[in-house]
Amino acid sequence: MQANTQIEHYIEGLGAMDFQVEAIDTHAARITLENLEFVLVVAEDEPAFFQLMLPGVWQADAGTDRAQLLDVANDVMNAIKAAKVVIHGEAVHVSVEQFVAGPEQGIALVPGLLELLRSAVAEFHERMGMGPAPRVH
Repeated sequence: MQANTQIEHYIEGLGAMDFQVEAIDTHAARITLENLEFVLVVAEDEPAFFQLMLPGVWQADAGTDRAQLLDVANDVMNAIKAAKVVIHGEAVHVSVEQFVAGPEQGIALVPGLLELLRSAVAEFHERMGMGPAPRVH
């Protein structure tokens, strides 16, 4: 797999800032910070836009009150305007999307955006709890 030029710029720049970062797809890199795995997505043909995600921050189960889950997701997005909380199936993800002048500006924003996503997750967990324990197979 060959990472696109845009994601390579981010990997180089974030690596120079001592972030643990690696390509995981042509358009994506994994940033590992304090045992959390964030995903950075940058398309080759849209260098002015990137998405930073923290997938799987909470897991719903059969006993989850879906109305409460949606209310909490909306409350978190209202409290932390830049963060998006996405419920896909049983999993909850948080993300932020950003338009930038280029990779240099994006790289400079990433540390603050990582903290923003961590704040969104903390807010979500404060309202919903940590969620059910994962099943061991």
